[in-house]
Amino acid sequence: MGLNNPLISNPVANPAVTTIYNLKVVATNSCYADKNLTVKVLREIYIPNSFTPNGDGKNDVFRIPPGTSLSLKYLIVYDRYGNEIFKTTDINTGWDGIYKGTKLPNGAYTYLIKGSDSKGEVFLNGTILLIR
Repeated sequence: MGLNNPLISNPVANPAVTTIYNLKVVATNSCYADKNLTVKVLREIYIPNSFTPNGDGKNDVFRIPPGTSLSLKYLIVYDRYGNEIFKTTDINTGWDGIYKGTKLPNGAYTYLIKGSDSKGEVFLNGTILLIR
């Protein structure tokens, strides 16, 4: 799966998802060695431009999508007045459109993301549209 030819000595791996391959080498005297090799698929960071926290289980949370190769330092969301309304250092945690127990209104909110990936430091900023 994801190999151009698993029977040659130098196959090219191009899996769609992170995959574990087992490499087995057999010598002419029947001695062998084998090892599992993991090929990680790293996706570019894609930040959506809107979310709809309406409880339907689809697009309810603004977060960094799973599967990215980002090591997160922080994700911060600000309201239009520059007030910090959400902050996390956990890449698996996102903002649900609530601040201090109150559902915030439709509108544009600003975010800052800082972290690093295989290419180095990542700093992203932009606007997210909350749609109720």
